[in-house]
Amino acid sequence: MLHVDKVDSILPEKVYITASGLEKFRNYKLQLVWHYENGKYYSYCVIKSDEHGNIDLARDKPIRGTYHEIDQMGLFSSLHPTDEIKYGHYIRNFGQDPFYYTLKLISDSEQILDQVNLRKRWMHPALTRIEVAQDGMYGTIFKPPGPGPFPCIIDVPGGNGRLLTGQAAVFAASGFLVYTFAVFFYEDLPKGFQDVDVETFSKHIRFVQSLPYCSKKIGLYGVCQAGIMANFLASLHPEISAVATVNPPEAFYREISLKVDGSLMKCDSLDLSLVKYINGVSYLRPTYQETFDKFKPEAKIKWGNIPKETKFRVVVALDDYLFPCISNLANIKNNLLETGHNVEVQLIPCGHVFFVPNFPHISFGYNKFMKLQWGLGGECNLVAKSQEVAWDNHIKFFKKHLGTPPELPDFEREKIIVLPNKMSKL
Repeated sequence: MLHVDKVDSILPEKVYITASGLEKFRNYKLQLVWHYENGKYYSYCVIKSDEHGNIDLARDKPIRGTYHEIDQMGLFSSLHPTDEIKYGHYIRNFGQDPFYYTLKLISDSEQILDQVNLRKRWMHPALTRIEVAQDGMYGTIFKPPGPGPFPCIIDVPGGNGRLLTGQAAVFAASGFLVYTFAVFFYEDLPKGFQDVDVETFSKHIRFVQSLPYCSKKIGLYGVCQAGIMANFLASLHPEISAVATVNPPEAFYREISLKVDGSLMKCDSLDLSLVKYINGVSYLRPTYQETFDKFKPEAKIKWGNIPKETKFRVVVALDDYLFPCISNLANIKNNLLETGHNVEVQLIPCGHVFFVPNFPHISFGYNKFMKLQWGLGGECNLVAKSQEVAWDNHIKFFKKHLGTPPELPDFEREKIIVLPNKMSKL
């Protein structure tokens, strides 16, 4: 009855879902359950079968459900948390663990007619993962097959501090050599970002340059705090060819400041008295706007120090509960144009947090550093579409300015997916 063309796929890949052998012109529910380690997420659609007893998600519009338009990947883009998920939980995938799902076909009398398990891999099997632990550096390399040299993306770490490899693995699935690393709150590294010197980041860049399979074309990618770090590093490293950032602040503030030549940056702090709350969830945009309006010159990026050959891409969210992204973007863009740089901009209808394609939406989450429910904004389906479109454009940007890497070979996909034991309960 149910048919999925690829039950085993890479995270950004689209899958084709159909059902056949059904009663004609009857309503059926298709339900997707994501087996997340901290509880389940679900989505569903109700669709009427055609005159041949078939359903095709790439053709049929739902009568009702968690999404409402014809969408081949609508079940993946509209996943919502069940009651198993704790209030304020922030979805994480610290490594690149696969996502497991169960797709169910249910009759109008709520009888399960068929079901199939699915897996989405974050890491392409053709990649080699290389762990780095030397000279006080901790990082992970994702290397494509072959001797190279390959165009390289450095996934710059941000406010979490840990070694987060998932996003880097998905970038590498497009054929790039990708490196990411930890700078604090990991192994014997400093406990906080303000204890880190920018030289730590530069040390990792020099390490990547020394790799025999790294080409001279290196790009930086950063989200939020990592975004301003990527821009800052471009002002210190003229060898960087391209920088793509998502929702980056235009300058440093005390909570994300770090050391330069051993001394902490001089920055203003956030005024948390300006925080507004909506149903107990923080709306921090006024706080950040007030801070951004009084940036000290030493907290700003020295755009004029960056070679004009370095290309930039800046993506910001229209429904960001944290940053005043429109004014932020305008200032960054104007600074780059004034210094003669080429900059590509994209505004997308989502909230502050968005990652890789098919990553569930996070509208708010508990921030242990600020000790509040962090409002992030965005609407589930729009965020999913934004992630997909923005990611495709990230890849195009890096291919254009770093060079197009060889495509990875296809891999032997499993035909039947068995859920890990800890996820076997439906």
